[in-house]
Amino acid sequence: MVTLPLFPLPVVLFPGTRMPLQIFEPRYLRMVSDAFKEGHGFVIVQTRPDTEPVDGQTPFYDVGGYGEIVDFSPLPNDRLGIVVHGRRRVRIGQVHAEEDNLLMGQCEWLPDESAEAVPSRFETLQQLLREMIKHPALKPLAGEAEIENAVSLGFRLADWLPFTADDKQELLACEGAGKRLQLIDDAIDWDE
Repeated sequence: MVTLPLFPLPVVLFPGTRMPLQIFEPRYLRMVSDAFKEGHGFVIVQTRPDTEPVDGQTPFYDVGGYGEIVDFSPLPNDRLGIVVHGRRRVRIGQVHAEEDNLLMGQCEWLPDESAEAVPSRFETLQQLLREMIKHPALKPLAGEAEIENAVSLGFRLADWLPFTADDKQELLACEGAGKRLQLIDDAIDWDE
């Protein structure tokens, strides 16, 4: 177990993906400053808007995405723009709030999934990602290597496709690239 800062947001950070964020609350500015100074990241964990806040905090799921800052820039109005690169998945255990209300969680690293070839039954998913990265805005974000790796293919499609928040959370928590690709394939209406 490792203690990591938690950043509850209504989004999911998948391994291998990037997320731009605007930081302005003092507790999260401190979190970012500490991440730079200490050379570590933090956990983005999806909030559960369907539940009532507890002590002013919206509850969140117990699986989140650990990410590290790969770019930053000052923004107007004392905001900081950062880009976070998803590295690993974690399961969050006990949580406590520090004096400034920054949440810290006891986190267990979930197993890394080793690169593996995409099973032939998911060739349509590979083709879908090939078509998506032809778009100029997406082309720099993915490459052929991701299309050939079942783990990367699943996380990239989970990130880019318009799934519901619950579906994205299920895809993050899912164990195994084949199972994740099957969930994605089942969710797509291929007849449209």
